[in-house]
Amino acid sequence: MNLVQDEFAIYFEYDLAAPPNKLPNSTRFILISDTHNRTFDIPYGEILIHAGDLSTLSNIEYGVTANWLASSSCPSKVIIAGNHDIMLLREGYPYTNGSWNLSHSDPDAIHFLCGIQGVTNGVYYLQNNTREIGIDRKTWKILGSPLYPSRRPTKHTAMKALQTVSSFEPTDVLITHGPPRNILDKTQSNLHVGCIELTDALPRLRPKLHVFGHIHESRGFQVVHYDNGDYTIHVNAANSPVGGHYVNDKDKDYNLHAVIVDIVNL
Repeated sequence: MNLVQDEFAIYFEYDLAAPPNKLPNSTRFILISDTHNRTFDIPYGEILIHAGDLSTLSNIEYGVTANWLASSSCPSKVIIAGNHDIMLLREGYPYTNGSWNLSHSDPDAIHFLCGIQGVTNGVYYLQNNTREIGIDRKTWKILGSPLYPSRRPTKHTAMKALQTVSSFEPTDVLITHGPPRNILDKTQSNLHVGCIELTDALPRLRPKLHVFGHIHESRGFQVVHYDNGDYTIHVNAANSPVGGHYVNDKDKDYNLHAVIVDIVNL
C-alpha cells in the first residue's frame, strides 16, 4: 500500500532495516497515532508527527512515551492529544465523555511532552495552535488540534466543533486526532463517523498533508485533488489493532510501521 509520484511519496509497507530512499529536495514526515503507551522502532525523518492517544486511559505514566520520543532520531517531533490523553489537555475538551481516573500521573513526563523541556528537545505540543518548522529552505506551517467526533453528537458538540474548525487558518500540515467525515473514518460497523465540520473546512484549509487516527480500522491514505492542482494527502496513521483485538492483544507486539510521507519542498 504505497504510492510514489513526482511531488510526494507515501509508504505504508517497507523494510524498517532499509527504508525507501527519500524523494530529492523533499521533507520526510514520519507519521504515527494511537500508540497507547506502546513503543516500536521509528525510521528517520525530519519531522515526526504523533496524532494523539499516546496513552491508554490517561491514568498511566507518560514516562515511557516521553523517553521513546526523546530517543527518536527525528530532530522535530510534533504531538497532539487524543481522547485518551486527558492529562495532556490544558483545558477540558468539549467532546470528552465520562469520568477519568487522573491518578498515578507522571508530572515530569507530562511537562516534557507539553512544556519548555520538550521544546528544547525538539518536541512541540500543539492544541489548536500552529508551529513553523524550517527544513532546508522550506518552512512548514503545522496546525494541531485534539479535535475528534463525539460518540453522541448533539447541537452543542456540533457548535463546539464548528467553533474550533472555524478558528483554523490555511496551513501546510494539519493534525487532528479524529478524521473528517467520509475520509478514512469507517468503523467496524460500517458507519462513517468523522467530523462533518472538518470536511466542510478542508477546501478552505487545503493542507498538503492531513494526519489523524482515532478510527483504528480505517488506517490508510487517501489523496484528494482540487481543480487548481492543489492536493491533500490524508493519512490515518493509527498504530493499534481494532475493537476486541486491542484488549486481547494489548500485551503483544501488534504495532504497525510508522507511515512515511515525502513531500517535495516547493
